[in-house]
Amino acid sequence: MSLFDKAQEVLSGFDATKDSANSFEGLPSGTYTVIVNTIDHHVTPSGWDGLRIITEVNAGEHVGTKDFNMFNLDETTSTGKKVPDSVISSHIKLIAKLANACGITLKPEDWEDIDHLVTAFNFGGAIGKIVTMDLTVRENKKNPQYPYKNYDFEPAEQPVQPNVSDEDMPSNLSDMPDKKPAAGGDPIDIDDDDLPF
Repeated sequence: MSLFDKAQEVLSGFDATKDSANSFEGLPSGTYTVIVNTIDHHVTPSGWDGLRIITEVNAGEHVGTKDFNMFNLDETTSTGKKVPDSVISSHIKLIAKLANACGITLKPEDWEDIDHLVTAFNFGGAIGKIVTMDLTVRENKKNPQYPYKNYDFEPAEQPVQPNVSDEDMPSNLSDMPDKKPAAGGDPIDIDDDDLPF
C-alpha cells in the first residue's frame, strides 16, 4: 500500500479542523488468535495501578496489532466511590479465563494481590502462549477514546516445539572441511592486494 493509499484510508471521515490527531483505533470486535505479550503490575504516570495485559494478534488481517487492557481489583475508586461487585467479578472471571487459556491453574495464594497474580502468570509460562481472544468493543459516551471492551479467552493450539538432541548437533565444528577456527589455527597471510582499500 502506498503512502497516498494509506493517507486516503486514514483521512476518510477525519476532519483536521476539529478531530484529534491522537485518537487511537484499537482492534474491532472479533475473534483473534493472539500471543500473550505482557502481564504485569503497571503504574501509570498519574499513579493509577492495575493488572496490565498486552496481547498481539498473530494471524489474519490485524496481524501485529496489539491490544492493551488494564484494570485493578480495588473495591473503591481513588475518590472513595464503591466499585460495583459486578465489575470486580467480571475482572476476576477474565483473569481465570486467561489462566485457563494459558494452561495455568491459579492457587488460592495467587489471589493474594496483583503482584501474586503476575508472578503466577509469568512463572506459569503465560508469556508467549497463543490463545484465542474474543473481543467485544462498545462505545464509551463519556470518554470515546476509551471504548468499553469485553474479553473472553480460550485455549488455542500451540506451535510444535522442535525436538533437537545433542546427537543432532555436529560433534566438533572444527572438524568440518574448510572450516578452521581462527584461534589456534594456521596464521592467515593477507596481502595488500587482498584488501578492498
